[in-house]
Amino acid sequence: MAYNKFEHFQLERKLANELRATTPEQRKTMYGKVYNVLFSTFPELAHNLDSTEDDRIGWQLKLAKRLYDKNKIFMEIGAGDCILSKALAPHFKKIVAYEVAESIPFIEGKPDNFELKIFNGVDMHEQPGAVDIIYSNQVFEHLHIDDTEPLLKAYHTYLTPNGTLVIITPHRLTGPHDISRDFTKEAEGFHMKEYNYKEMRDLLEANGFTKIKAYIGYSKWGYFSVNMSFLIFLENTCKRFKFLRKRMKTSSMAFNLFGMKIMATKK
Repeated sequence: MAYNKFEHFQLERKLANELRATTPEQRKTMYGKVYNVLFSTFPELAHNLDSTEDDRIGWQLKLAKRLYDKNKIFMEIGAGDCILSKALAPHFKKIVAYEVAESIPFIEGKPDNFELKIFNGVDMHEQPGAVDIIYSNQVFEHLHIDDTEPLLKAYHTYLTPNGTLVIITPHRLTGPHDISRDFTKEAEGFHMKEYNYKEMRDLLEANGFTKIKAYIGYSKWGYFSVNMSFLIFLENTCKRFKFLRKRMKTSSMAFNLFGMKIMATKK
């Protein structure tokens, strides 16, 4: 059966509403359930068949390159089919990849220094100080809002002293960024909440992270750090003007500027 975007939207919205209504204990099984239902119903979503490998991970490799260290352990949260983890494996001592959806097929060619862990979206059971880098791309916005602080605290525990947390998440001003984008003005699918720079900075500081840096740039050129206070000033300015907010949703420049790529250090 051919993929139908509206049917995808209807299913994802239904599943997302079920997830929003859960208790913390229920979410230990619900995260995996809803994503497995979606990917089983629309298997083409798991591999982004309309995108090339370079489209999917080329820009991520440029961002992550500054972290390469063959003495360090890299942990990816929400690894999907693990295409990024496989590409990073030669550059780190070990790769640990967490994923909630068992229905996503793993790519071929599993590296020797790679470990895949299917989890419930909450419990990771890593030892304190076990990993040097935690990498979360397009995951934070999928978390139930009641789970964000407990997970940030867990990430802080798992990291080595001065370890690095990388969070890549879409900015609310250019959204919604889930399947809702073609149908509604606000995120109603699996994006439980889309954030801005100030919210992310405040959350990270409140949960033991410091040296918080944002990176902007372009996939073909690379990325450079920008002062967070400057970006917060920009987002506050844009929020005041409706015509700017409307243009931001279709501007590639706005996507590059406000697509949040944040690195923070364990205090």
